[in-house]
Amino acid sequence: MVRVVDAVEGLALGGVATVGPTSWRVPALLEPEVPGAPTGAGGPSVTSLPASASGERRFALTVAGDRIEFTVPTGAPEVSGVRGSATAVAPRIWAVHWPVPDDRWEEMGRNRPELVVLSNARALFADGEPFVEALFGLRDRLGGRPVIWAPRVALPHRLAALVYLGVEVLDTTEGAWRAARGARFDPTLGETAGSDRGSAAREDDRAAGGSPVGTAYATEIELVRRALGTGRLRELVEARLTAEPALAELLRRADRRLAPLLDDRAPVVGTETRTYVLRESHRRPEVVRFVERFLDRYRPPPSKRVLVLLPCSRTKPYRVSPSHRRFARALEGLERVERLHIVSVTSPLGVVPRELEDVYPARHYDIPVTGEWDELERARVVRAVGHLLATGAYESAIVHLDPAEYAFLRDAWPGPHPATWTADDHRTGAPDALDRLRRAAESALGGSSPVAGGPLTVVREGLREVAAVQFGRPGADALFGGSPRLAGRPWFQRLTDGQGTDLATYREERGLFQLTVAGGTRMDPSHAVEVEIGDGVDLRGDLFVPGVVRADPSIRAGDAVRLVRGGRLVAVGEAELSGRLMAELDRGRAVEVRHRVAGAVGASASPEPANLPSPELG
Repeated sequence: MVRVVDAVEGLALGGVATVGPTSWRVPALLEPEVPGAPTGAGGPSVTSLPASASGERRFALTVAGDRIEFTVPTGAPEVSGVRGSATAVAPRIWAVHWPVPDDRWEEMGRNRPELVVLSNARALFADGEPFVEALFGLRDRLGGRPVIWAPRVALPHRLAALVYLGVEVLDTTEGAWRAARGARFDPTLGETAGSDRGSAAREDDRAAGGSPVGTAYATEIELVRRALGTGRLRELVEARLTAEPALAELLRRADRRLAPLLDDRAPVVGTETRTYVLRESHRRPEVVRFVERFLDRYRPPPSKRVLVLLPCSRTKPYRVSPSHRRFARALEGLERVERLHIVSVTSPLGVVPRELEDVYPARHYDIPVTGEWDELERARVVRAVGHLLATGAYESAIVHLDPAEYAFLRDAWPGPHPATWTADDHRTGAPDALDRLRRAAESALGGSSPVAGGPLTVVREGLREVAAVQFGRPGADALFGGSPRLAGRPWFQRLTDGQGTDLATYREERGLFQLTVAGGTRMDPSHAVEVEIGDGVDLRGDLFVPGVVRADPSIRAGDAVRLVRGGRLVAVGEAELSGRLMAELDRGRAVEVRHRVAGAVGASASPEPANLPSPELG
């Protein structure tokens, strides 16, 4: 199978996939080959053919004149006594009646299916959790290579959620059946029950703005494709949740069960603003990852002696917002002001220290602000503040937050020392509130000594914590070991070894480090994610998937990675795909190569060699 991927979000892989002799744009919408039926957006079509025996369904898939016919067994466990099955029904096409027997997974994997038909998808979807379990099993065991078709599940308002969860082939059958009984479909309102009132009434519906089912499907699949292409599919999924309670149930179950797979596909960098509006938004993979990495990897810089908690702001990063500029002016001129640790309290991330304000998604999100915090939001804040107080070298804490809105934090204050609250109400930028903030900070800093090494030490400590969040603490220790120096501007820093050799660069708009060869040399395999490449791969360009022999499964799109050949470093770059996808796909750019070891690029093979072994996860 040749699969060309041009967009990744959730478990959806947008682009082009081949199944047998056919080539499809995915996500694909299968429409019936019935005379007079609406053709919608065109593309592949499905025809139900007469079956040769009972207990079977026969299909024909047609794309641009190419046709595939296959027969799918319709499992009846109550008759056969067999709960599930997995059957090869055509070359590289498998029909699965979930659950898959344990002894069938190995054969499926060897066969490398291009299309998997989840034959009992409709029954699984009706039960909710088994449908999510089936998608997890198929994607976890078979990866991103095959496309999955879940027959008779898709309705127009369900398309976004199904595609997000990895169902990339959808059909209009269920909607056509329901429309024949008078149902109408709206992507926001869902299905409107009705009755078939005749052609005159249907013409009245069209005049009033009602959408025939074929047009509803076609319009929505194009919107889904656009959302996937622009990285906004999750937002579209959440916007459709009100159309049907089953969709909210599906997403909540998926966020729990599919969390490892969703995290695998979620990039570590981003440029577009994310809107976190619903409670479901708080479980997005990039949000969960930020919270987990903060708790697992981050420690307050050792020079910080006074924790200062401030409210977040609509403008990102917070430091450039009008409110935070007022806070900065209130503290300006204080002796030892560099000892203050500025941390913003926010939802859904919990807290964001000043040095992590550019780490995705802290720089790129927006939320509705009501002053009301639900249980999850409160728990994240209290736990994050507790982490800061337990791991930092603070001598005191100042809380410049609305005491009424943040009463939950006062009541559950997790620190060994009481905090000084400096605001009377929500007007934290009022002159009297700012005056109290300044006086509290001045008092807290009274006994502090200057930071050894001056302001550059403070900057270096902050960037070291960025590296810890990115690479883990051992990786940060390796990168910042010895006597590293910084050069550049606040928005662009070069980390050197102190003798003029660059180790890494940091740009605030990216929020993470990019390694040089010298930096990659410091980051041995125990400290940094790694991709092993084939002997004949030419690295004068970027690295493509066929050149990957092994990829660390912890790699995420946007990660700084080491490229090695025969155990030796040959280049460093930025991952374009997750490590698992590098191993699962056959085509596509795997790594944007940024720096190469002199004399180690290779010169004989093309950037996409054809005769390399299939990549494996390391």
